[in-house]
Amino acid sequence: MLRVSNRRFYSDLAHKYSSSVLLPKTSFPKRSNLEKVQQDLIPRSSQQLYKEQLNSKPLNNDSDLFIIHDGPPYANGDLHLGHALNKILKDVINRYNLLNGKQIYYKPGWDCHGLPIELKALEKISKKMKKDSSTVLSVGEIRKLAREHANSTITSQLEGFKSLGIMTDFEHNYKTLNHSFEINQLKVFQGLLKRGLIKRQKKPVYWGCQTHTALAEGELEYNDNHKSITLHLKFPIIKPSVQLSAILAENSIKDVKALIWTSTPWTIPSNKAISINTEFEYVILKNTKVEDEFVIVANELSSTVLSLNPDFESTNIVVPGSALISSQYTNPLIENSTFPIIHGDHVTSTAGTGLVHTAPGHGNDDYFVCLANGIDVYSPVDQFGKYTDQLPEGVFQHLKGLFVLGKGTEEILKILGGSGMVYYRDDNYIHSYPYDWRSKKPIIIRATPQWFTNVGEIKEASLKALEDVEFIPARGKNRLSAFIKNRNEWCISRQRSWGVPIPALYGRNDENHVIMDEESVEFIIAKIDELGTDAWFEEEEDIERWLPARYAGQGKDLVKGKDTMDVWFDSGSSWNEIREFLEENQITNRSTYADVYLEGSDQHRGWFQSSLLTKVGITPATVPAVAPYKKIVTHGFTLDEKGFKMSKSLGNTLTPETIIKGQGKALPGVGVDGLRMWVAQSDYTNDMSMGPNVLKHVGDALKKLRITFTFLLGNLNDLRSAEDLVKFEELNKIDQFALSRLAQVNEEVLAHYEQYNFNRVLKTLTNHLNIELSAIYFDIVKDRLYTDGVDSRSRRAAQTVLYHIFQTYLSLLSPIIPVMTQEVWDFTPKWIVKGQSNAILNGVYVDELAKFQNVGLEADFAKVWELRDQITTLIEKGRKEEKTIKNSLETEVYISFANPESSELSQTLTSLESELSDYYLVSKLHLNKPLDPSSAKFHYSNKVAVAGEFVNISIVNATNCKCPRCWRYSSISEEALCKRCDDVVVHEH
Repeated sequence: MLRVSNRRFYSDLAHKYSSSVLLPKTSFPKRSNLEKVQQDLIPRSSQQLYKEQLNSKPLNNDSDLFIIHDGPPYANGDLHLGHALNKILKDVINRYNLLNGKQIYYKPGWDCHGLPIELKALEKISKKMKKDSSTVLSVGEIRKLAREHANSTITSQLEGFKSLGIMTDFEHNYKTLNHSFEINQLKVFQGLLKRGLIKRQKKPVYWGCQTHTALAEGELEYNDNHKSITLHLKFPIIKPSVQLSAILAENSIKDVKALIWTSTPWTIPSNKAISINTEFEYVILKNTKVEDEFVIVANELSSTVLSLNPDFESTNIVVPGSALISSQYTNPLIENSTFPIIHGDHVTSTAGTGLVHTAPGHGNDDYFVCLANGIDVYSPVDQFGKYTDQLPEGVFQHLKGLFVLGKGTEEILKILGGSGMVYYRDDNYIHSYPYDWRSKKPIIIRATPQWFTNVGEIKEASLKALEDVEFIPARGKNRLSAFIKNRNEWCISRQRSWGVPIPALYGRNDENHVIMDEESVEFIIAKIDELGTDAWFEEEEDIERWLPARYAGQGKDLVKGKDTMDVWFDSGSSWNEIREFLEENQITNRSTYADVYLEGSDQHRGWFQSSLLTKVGITPATVPAVAPYKKIVTHGFTLDEKGFKMSKSLGNTLTPETIIKGQGKALPGVGVDGLRMWVAQSDYTNDMSMGPNVLKHVGDALKKLRITFTFLLGNLNDLRSAEDLVKFEELNKIDQFALSRLAQVNEEVLAHYEQYNFNRVLKTLTNHLNIELSAIYFDIVKDRLYTDGVDSRSRRAAQTVLYHIFQTYLSLLSPIIPVMTQEVWDFTPKWIVKGQSNAILNGVYVDELAKFQNVGLEADFAKVWELRDQITTLIEKGRKEEKTIKNSLETEVYISFANPESSELSQTLTSLESELSDYYLVSKLHLNKPLDPSSAKFHYSNKVAVAGEFVNISIVNATNCKCPRCWRYSSISEEALCKRCDDVVVHEH
């Protein structure tokens, strides 16, 4: 009963003095409010902030201007996590540059043309009609529906982007369907034509059979598990060359067949030649089951070929490749056919037979080698991927109308199977094969008349321009350079309604009569500028209004072309948006349009490349070309927590809205700052995982930051002005150390920002916050903050450090979590705010911190903390293992050295002796003083090595009583305050 009574008495005393304890006070909310975030905090910290900074001073100083050019997202479908990742990364970079004193120009855009939008727009109508509406509606009607669909999608996506806290003016955006954009794009086309880089050719192109249009390389996806049926086929050589005839005669061989290998049997009717390599040696194989049947293959591949058909063996008769040239063979399925054997550099000895089936209408290598040998392009396949009536006479004629990758292949295999031509058939050949990225179906290569940009002509200048471009990650440079090195042409024409027209005129009765010259194109562009692109697609019996004076009177003999431009040409010419902005603001001293282009790593094949090619292509050949960007940053793609790509079919998708708002207990919402923090903490240069576990860690980290800002605001509430701050030299040593470390962390974080290493930004800050501030400094200074006199130097010193921590963290976190930092700023004392609407406008917090760095002091404290760990271990033994104490304040510490005079550590501790008990959170510390073990109720000792020296540590129970106000064991009795608290209470009273 006596113990209970004493405890109650002590509690009453503590309550009596609680009002004199200076606990933190702030009205900063403990948690965010979603409605306030969306309706107030995001607009002020994003759209309003963007306008304020952009209009804060004239825009004619290029050194103050920072521009990220927005790679336009496609205006089709809802926002996904990849959209959020992309926009947030750009926003973090923009905000960091704003923090660094730059003016930010960032104009969001949308890519609006293309077949996917056209198909989506027609989908509903086609369902109602129960037929393909594109065959019923006019081009004008299709374009109207597509435009409406694109604009509707943009409206939806725009609202979604706003919710991500993106700092821009979304109302002033660019769209590739805008009239001004289309005119600028046509002028880029005109510039390429002026340089002689635009040409029309009938040649093989990638073709989407479902989408009925040519495809660019950037529109392909490669399926590494595509299965094809392959054939080794025998073609009789009917007219051997003189040299080959001599070899055959010498070895009593009457006839020999060329053995080819193909993974596209459907192209056999289009065969026009067999390519060999004159540098190779070939060998003749003999059929042991059929008399006088011989085939010829590359010597290096003969063992592989023989392993496929046990009926054959090698004759060891070697034929030089040169002996095959000028020989002629026949296709037994085409009556009276004769085709040449030609040399091709593309023929390799890594696979196949060393003799390559060559169909110039269905392969690029085939096309070029035939072109060099005067062999015409031939492609009896239509836009639907079906055989036409141009098939060779005979057994192939019944294939007309069959889909080449379906029933057509089946029928070809039947024909070849009964022809005696098959040496070997493989029904399970797994290999990489290109698919249409829209339809997700395999493509074919098909020769059609198309418009091309001559990339080969500007390849060297493009690669030269890339030398001045920085890549993050660095591997991107090799990737983009490789794509350009391997590209000679860019097929820019598409067979669809929804797009920017290619300004070509054709003979009404002769499509090979083409008019496209500088005069006609300039006139047509001017007319489109007057009437709009839709007018170009209007049906007209007389197109006189589209003709310049040179072609006057031919209006009824000509028609307008129906081809539209590749959407990569659309987005690739979007740098015009920056050009116009710079010209409007008379900024003439800028060498490169954009500081940064940032997109997914797939854009090395797409937008990065098309932007470079269009920019270099319109630059006069006599002028050094400059890329439209100074820096290219690429990011990976989003995966679920198991490492699988997110897709609706797998049911593992997470939308930005779901992550922000949550989805029940299984997936609590983390808010827009949580989504942004996930982006920043991820290694965006690789693929990134997202899921409930990841979001839990993000939510915990965000909560920790909110608690930290609450603590800082609460303890700064009675600071009245900068005059209350304590000068550095008057601070406690631990305060000086804390500021020195803060300065170092600030420097490291800014360096990480500069290199766009955002995950290192957060990791550095998190480590500093958790390990140095929360676990050590905050814990230590709470006693001073709460129990020292309100205006005492020691308390103001601690507040001075918190002030600098507050300013630094607010500065460094404002690019990543702008909503929280805006809300913190709203509750910040006015004398700190100084009328600024947002903390980021105060700039980087460097000048104040630079003078605080003290390497020697940090080295001293490294030893102090090493000793602290040893002391804590001994205290924990008493608290956890033997339960003789409840907390460290119940103890006193004795520290001694064998030779204190010669000990560097002892000298360091002596210089800090007055503060050491605070550092170790004990009631008293004795340095190099004798201990009487008999006076202690408990006693833990150890001899440990610290900083290379041996130290004797002893932990004993505190000899004084617990102060009812500060809870240190420093009172002469439990009923009395310790001297410090008594002085404070008396003074305050």
